[in-house]
Amino acid sequence: MAAEDTNDPINGGSGTVVPTNTGLNQVEKTNVSKFQDFIKYVEERVVDLTNLEIKTIVGDFDVDVNEKVSLKRDHDYKLMNSRINLIDGDITTHISKELVSDEYEWMRNFHAHKEEKGHEIIQGNIQAIASLIDLFRELSREEK
Repeated sequence: MAAEDTNDPINGGSGTVVPTNTGLNQVEKTNVSKFQDFIKYVEERVVDLTNLEIKTIVGDFDVDVNEKVSLKRDHDYKLMNSRINLIDGDITTHISKELVSDEYEWMRNFHAHKEEKGHEIIQGNIQAIASLIDLFRELSREEK
């Protein structure tokens, strides 16, 4: 026996077609939610985009799984560390005294090259994030 259609006028219904949830609203809500989550993620990490830190270390040290550098006790090491504030343009560089000599010119050049590459990477990241935001906005407009 077939199930009765309660919407059929013969069975006392109005006969009008009542659309069921096609999932479109759910897709729209999901995309909006993903966009909002993405924006929140970017906002929380925007501080990370404003500072670039470059470290060059020569000597005995350990690096853990979180990329934290631990210098070994009683071992010799030399360090160059630069922190660049990409908003203000302030650059602070710490250099071990020995690295100022001509013998370590190669290391200073290497460090300077890493600073340049770091700038390029940050600029690329900022452009990629801006493009993703534009894409999400465009997609959400098309769905409306």
